Amino acid sequence: MMHRRLRLPLALLCLFLTFSSSFAQEVVFPLFGNSELQQAVSSKHANQSERRSASSLVQLPFSDDFSRQGFYPYEGLWQDSNVYVNPYYGENPPTIGVATFDGLNRWGNPYNINAAASQKSDYLTSQPVELGTLGPDTSAVWLSFYYQPQGLGDRPESGDSLVLQFLDNAGAWNNQWAVAGRSDTVFQRVSVQVRGAQYLYSGFQFRFFNYATVNGNRDHWHLDYVILNKNTQPNDSIRDNAFIRPQTSLLSEFSALPYSHYKEISPGTAAMRASLSDTVHNLNYGPVSFTYQSSISDALGNTLFLSPQSSLSSTSNTYTDFTTSLNGFSFPAQPGDSADFLLKTWFGQPQLSNPYNDTNYYQQRFRNYYAYDDGSAELGYGVTGNADVWLAYQFDVKKADTLRGIQIHFNPTGVNIATQLIQIAYWDQLSVAGNTHRLVYKMINQRPDTNDYTNGFVTYLFDTLLVVQPGPAWIGFIQNNPQTLFGIGLDRNTDPGDKKFYHADGAWFQSAIEGAWLMRPLFGDTITRGQVIGIEELDRGPIIRVFPNPSTGSVRMERPAAAIGNWRYELMESTGRVLRTEQSVQTGLFWQDLPAGYFLLRVTDDKGVSSCFKIVVSR
Repeated sequence: MMHRRLRLPLALLCLFLTFSSSFAQEVVFPLFGNSELQQAVSSKHANQSERRSASSLVQLPFSDDFSRQGFYPYEGLWQDSNVYVNPYYGENPPTIGVATFDGLNRWGNPYNINAAASQKSDYLTSQPVELGTLGPDTSAVWLSFYYQPQGLGDRPESGDSLVLQFLDNAGAWNNQWAVAGRSDTVFQRVSVQVRGAQYLYSGFQFRFFNYATVNGNRDHWHLDYVILNKNTQPNDSIRDNAFIRPQTSLLSEFSALPYSHYKEISPGTAAMRASLSDTVHNLNYGPVSFTYQSSISDALGNTLFLSPQSSLSSTSNTYTDFTTSLNGFSFPAQPGDSADFLLKTWFGQPQLSNPYNDTNYYQQRFRNYYAYDDGSAELGYGVTGNADVWLAYQFDVKKADTLRGIQIHFNPTGVNIATQLIQIAYWDQLSVAGNTHRLVYKMINQRPDTNDYTNGFVTYLFDTLLVVQPGPAWIGFIQNNPQTLFGIGLDRNTDPGDKKFYHADGAWFQSAIEGAWLMRPLFGDTITRGQVIGIEELDRGPIIRVFPNPSTGSVRMERPAAAIGNWRYELMESTGRVLRTEQSVQTGLFWQDLPAGYFLLRVTDDKGVSSCFKIVVSR
C-alpha cells in the first residue's frame, strides 16, 4: 500500500558524503535544479521587474498566503519572481502553498554551479505600499509572517540565513530581522513593527532574501502568510481556516496506472481508498465550527459522487485531521487506457477570509504508465558501489500487457552524467533474501540525458516487445560506472513501502530511504516519443486552435464552426489542480489575466472526447 506524507528528518540522511571504498551507500542530496520552473519560464519572464506607479499603490491590508495559482508570486503584491510558489516543500505549513527560497534562479537553474560558499540568492520584494496616509506617529503597523527552514527539502546550514529588510524614504534598504540556518523544521511566526517617518510614506516596500550555496536546489527556507496591516498587535489572530496540502490519489496503491489495468482489479482487492483524508489549520485564536463536503466528477463535469455535508469543530491555532468516507465508490467502466476525474473538497459556512485556501482539488488521471510519485521531486537519490550498482523498482501489474519502455527523472549531482552510459532493465523475478534475480531484458548504451526532459522525465522506448503478465515486475537501470553518483528524483510526499531495491557489490538490498522514486513503466499500444510526456501527456481528441502560445496572459481557443455542442475547458497546473473551468457552446472562447507559469489546457467536447495542450504564460 502506498503511504503518504512523510516526515523523515534529513539530519538522518547523508548529504554529499565521502563514500567508503569498501561498501555501497544510499545517498540523499539536494536537487540540482527545478524541472517544473525550467519548463514553465520563458526568457520574457526575466524582465518582469516593473514597479507600480504611485497611483496604484497596494492598500492595506497587504496579505498573501501563497495559495493562489501559479509557480510565481502574485504580481499584484510582489515585484520579482525568484522564489518558487508551491504546495510541496513546506512541512505542516499554516496554509496550502509556500514561497520557497533556495539556490536557484527564476528559471529553475543554479545561480552559479561553481559556488562553494553561501551568498545572497533569492529575493521576494513587495510592490510599493501606501503608508503615507497613516502619519509618522502611528505605532500599530505590523508586518507578520511564518517561516520554516528545510521543510521537506534541504536544511540550510548555520552560514545560511533568511533576512527581512525595509526600504526607507531615502531609498536605502535596512535590515529589520534575520535568522540563521538550523535543523528546526517547525513553522514559526514573526511580527516586526513598522514605525517612524522614514517608513510610513507612500511607496513603502519590504523584502525577504536568503543566503545559500547557489550551486543547486538547496538550503531551503519556506515563507507563508505574510500580512502587513494597521491597527494590529504582534501575532494578531488570523481569521482563516485553511487546507495545508494538496489532496492525493484516490487509488490505494498507485498515483496513476492505465485505465484498462484499473478495470482488471477485482472489487475485493480495495483498489480505491476507503476514505479521503485532509487536514485543516484553524489560524483563529478561538474555536470555530464549519462544514465540509467532497465530490468526484468526470471529464464532462457530471457528478459521480457527492458526500453528505459534514460539520467539524477545531480549537484555537490547531491542525485537525478529518476524513470523508467514499462509501465504496469506484470509477465507472469506459474504454481505453486514459480517463480523467476531478476530486474536490471544500469548506462551507461560515465563509472565512481567504477563498484561495478553502477548496482542495486533485485530478485523478489514468494514462499509459504506472506511478507511485506525485510528479514532484523534493530531493535526489542515488547509490554508489565498487563492483556494480543497479536500481530496481517493483510494480504489481494488474493486467497482461506490453511493456513499451520506462521514464526516469534524473537529478544530476554536479557532474556531467550525460557522458556516462547506463543499461535500461526489466526483471520478472527478484529476491533479496535469496540474492537472486532474473533479468529478462536490458537496453545497453543508454545515456541519462537530463536535457531530454518531458515534465522532468527522460523516456526510454524499448526496441523489443515485452509482454508482462499480472504480478510483480521490476524496472530500472544498471550503471556502467558504479562509482559515479547517478541521481534520480525522490518524492518525499509519497512512499510505496517495500518496492525499491538496489544491487551493489554483488548483493540485493531493499532501500532504507523513504520516498517514491520518479521512475515509471509505460504500457499499451505502440508509443512514440511525442506521445509519452508523463503527467501532462497530450491526448488525441477534438480539433481546436489555441493561440498565442506562449502567451503574455491572454489565450484564445477556437474550434471549427461545424463543431457544435457544449464543450468544457479546464486550465490545470502540472499537479492536476484545476485553476479555471468554463463550459461554452460558442466556437470561440477568450481567457485573459492568466498567471505566469506552465499549464495544461484540457478541452472536452460534448461526446466526452478530450484534447490537451501545453500552455506557457510569461509576463
